[in-house]
Amino acid sequence: MKTVECISCKQEIPLTGTFVEFKCPICGAKIARCEKCRTFGHAYKCECGFEGP
Repeated sequence: MKTVECISCKQEIPLTGTFVEFKCPICGAKIARCEKCRTFGHAYKCECGFEGP
């Protein structure tokens, strides 16, 4: 089964699971966040240094 990793909590999320994926506004890298981390507003940091809520 294919998965993505949440950038905040590092948990593997199945592609059939609830998550969002978007590009970093600075470098364009793909960022995936699980529903739990999005709901609670857990911080994340892209490999380029960009940080978000």
